[in-house]
Amino acid sequence: MKTRLHPLAQAIALGFTLFPCVVHAEDTALPEVHVTAQANGSYAEPVSSTATRIPLELKDVPQTVNVINQALLHDQNATSMQDALSNVVGIGQSVGDGQRDQITIRGFTAINDQFIDGVRDDALYFRDLSNIERVEVLKGPGSVLYGRGSAGGLINRITKKPTATPEQTVGVQLDEFGQKRAEVDVGAAGKAAQLRLTGAYERSEGFRNQSFLDREAIAPSLALQLTDRTRLLVQADYLHDRRLADQGVPGYHGWPVDVPIETYYGSADGRDDTFIDSKVTSQTATLEHDIAAETHFKQLVRHYQYDLSRNYTNIQKITDGATPTVTISQSKRLRADNGWFSQSELSHAFDTGGLRHDLLTGIELSQQTKTERLWSKSNVATYNLFNPQLKVLGPMSTTGKPSNDNVTDIDVSAAYLQDLISVGHWKILAGVRFDHIRQKRDDLTAANLDLERTDNVWSPRLGVTYEVTPAVSLYGSISRSFQPLADSYTFRSNSDELKPEQTTAYEFGTKADLFDGRASATLAVFQIDKKDMLTGDPTDATRYIPVGRQQSRGVEMSLAGQLRQGLEASIGYAYLDAIIKEASDGLAGKRPSLTPRHTANAWLKQALGGNCYATAGVRYVGERYASAGNAVRLPGYTVGDIGLIYQGKKFDANLMLKNVANVKYYVAGHSGADDYNMPGAPRTVSVSGRWHF
Repeated sequence: MKTRLHPLAQAIALGFTLFPCVVHAEDTALPEVHVTAQANGSYAEPVSSTATRIPLELKDVPQTVNVINQALLHDQNATSMQDALSNVVGIGQSVGDGQRDQITIRGFTAINDQFIDGVRDDALYFRDLSNIERVEVLKGPGSVLYGRGSAGGLINRITKKPTATPEQTVGVQLDEFGQKRAEVDVGAAGKAAQLRLTGAYERSEGFRNQSFLDREAIAPSLALQLTDRTRLLVQADYLHDRRLADQGVPGYHGWPVDVPIETYYGSADGRDDTFIDSKVTSQTATLEHDIAAETHFKQLVRHYQYDLSRNYTNIQKITDGATPTVTISQSKRLRADNGWFSQSELSHAFDTGGLRHDLLTGIELSQQTKTERLWSKSNVATYNLFNPQLKVLGPMSTTGKPSNDNVTDIDVSAAYLQDLISVGHWKILAGVRFDHIRQKRDDLTAANLDLERTDNVWSPRLGVTYEVTPAVSLYGSISRSFQPLADSYTFRSNSDELKPEQTTAYEFGTKADLFDGRASATLAVFQIDKKDMLTGDPTDATRYIPVGRQQSRGVEMSLAGQLRQGLEASIGYAYLDAIIKEASDGLAGKRPSLTPRHTANAWLKQALGGNCYATAGVRYVGERYASAGNAVRLPGYTVGDIGLIYQGKKFDANLMLKNVANVKYYVAGHSGADDYNMPGAPRTVSVSGRWHF
């Protein structure tokens, strides 16, 4: 039985949120405060650097970029990447083995395509938003600036940094299923130094049986003005995340098994037997120097360490009959990553022959070491599929030899060049990157399957933008990306013989600034073709063959910003036609996993006066397949939320009712298996408060 917020506590939370709005309901003599609050809370972000590594207006970027900013995150009480990315159409959510953030973008998995401030962050963990200013999603290949990566796109988190007017904020967030979270964002500023400290502390439960989340996050940063032309930013962060190892419910007869959404198939003592424990630390130093008025140098160095203890159960088999049963296995997986990245960039703007050039050159060096050890035990328990009576499994023994025991080294040396050429109404974005990537795997098991491969890969991009009017532009682009086996932990006997998978993408569309520049909109059509995809050799299960091909085509529309004074909106729709064109393992002609044909969302925020706002949102996700085998379907769903917000100078409050209609739905699947389908949360009251000092 889940502990829910007591009705008295719900009433207190409701009054706590509504009181300021009631007090000011008739206060219509404060237009200045109202307008300022609305401007500060805009969902529009006209400028981004994710697609180009230099600040550029989104209407001049010849690719789709979706931005989820701080205003939208706060208004939705968002605390996870899944919350944030629910605002992005054209994606599918993955359960991520119950251990990590993972999505598909435009039909392609983006398991390793996480970045932070433009630096690779591909460790397998759940990220926290307490230190995140905004989340940006670049659609389509990004290898021209970021190297190896997904065909569908990448996610770049922009961190909070010290400012001349520092934040002084503490906040709390609660919900009726036991969420208890506190955040802090404080700082100090002087003439030559600025300091900021963000953090979060969470001890939460959830709607799933035995669900728990224990989390601590802290991120200090220091900005120094060394000279008039030189700045140094030093950042560090620490995250500890411990939670139930929960992968949802199995598939049965083509659909997720029809059981109450809280049903868990693991140990009766999940806190001690089946849990995920991850720790992530990083340190980053960024030096920027203005060589001249339009010539800038940037040097970034980042180090990270990641440790994971994953203690979990898997669905081993389902046995049909008068009383269907599910048999589970138990595993323990240890992972440890560490590495460093160096990015050296020189940007230079100049005019020549009537052309304006914004030139960027860069060198990236990195080294990563990834280790993995795995112990597994079969047939640890058999439960009634529809009414599992769990037993205590005890901790997984690690006294025997692990079935997986390996160390993978990834060394990258890369150089990239990009030029943004402006002439008249035209902008031409041309770029290319060269990667020298070496992968080496040391297999420490008795099989001793050591592998080593080196690849030299070119990744070009060409985009053209035509400014029809100062507010409207047309664009087109072609780009390529590549993905080696480096990050997948998936190896077979001939992996070192296989070249990287290659992707070519085409995108055309229009972008516009609307409503006197208060909102921005994008309409895009695209086609992405991925070849040399690795599929199993039908004649030898120990080998891959590179004969797979997948194509995704579609249309996307998005709009964000102020529709009229007092009304903010974030709206999107995507249609995606994706198919596996060629494969050797029976998948040809099937739809890629976790790829809904239609996705749509809308979030509105209406000013009520007196610093009070009403919010309402709806999101639609079409039917998806849990895996590429297309054997289990996740039903399409529509979920709506409503809320009431008070935003004052000293205090903010947000009361939300999520999943208003109490819809039963499945928010995520596994992508590579049919038996791990995560139900979405039922109707939930969520309340947050923030105090500004």
